[in-house]
Amino acid sequence: GGGDSLLHHAVGLANEEAVKFLLLNNADPNLANGRGSTPLHLATERHLKPLAELLLGRRSTNVNAKDEDQYTALHWAAQNGDEAIARLLLDRGAAMNETDGQGRTAAHVACQHGQESVVRVLLSRGADVRVRGKDDWTALHLAACQGHLGIVKLLIKQASADVDGQTTDGRTPLHLASQRGQYRVARILIELGANVHVTSSGLNAPLHMAAETGH
Repeated sequence: GGGDSLLHHAVGLANEEAVKFLLLNNADPNLANGRGSTPLHLATERHLKPLAELLLGRRSTNVNAKDEDQYTALHWAAQNGDEAIARLLLDRGAAMNETDGQGRTAAHVACQHGQESVVRVLLSRGADVRVRGKDDWTALHLAACQGHLGIVKLLIKQASADVDGQTTDGRTPLHLASQRGQYRVARILIELGANVHVTSSGLNAPLHMAAETGH
């Protein structure tokens, strides 16, 4: 691709020897390609943990570099459900509260993509799941909307996520689950104390809404 360095090519080919050789010869591990991706972004995106380890072995490697979508390597590990690389990045000082172009932390992204193992890792390292992204969406809003039952339980029971938190337009996780026909999630939210009567601007209570959308 445009703007790829030799190090990007070596990572792209998953060529460990070439990566070692280039780093020994002082190749810059922080050069970004046309998509704003560093070699560490690529290694993470492609689940290449040994290469991520080599790159992070260089003191100068920026573990929190952002690509064109403002994703850090940790965002990629979260999206891909790569628990091993997520742990590695966190051990090397990755910041959990860095946000992407949509205001999402790595925890937001893991919740949206249903990557429960990474959510557990992030929670064990003290990730704050109450952080609000774009339009005030929390990790719980994303998990509820996508129907990720295990993550919804985890966020409420272990991370004391706000079960009735409202987005900018007033929707709670229960509104979102009901709107999307995620009834198993809606049932769990109610069991865990969600308020069935919260109304949001221009929206009815969740159960009316479900009736209106034909569910």
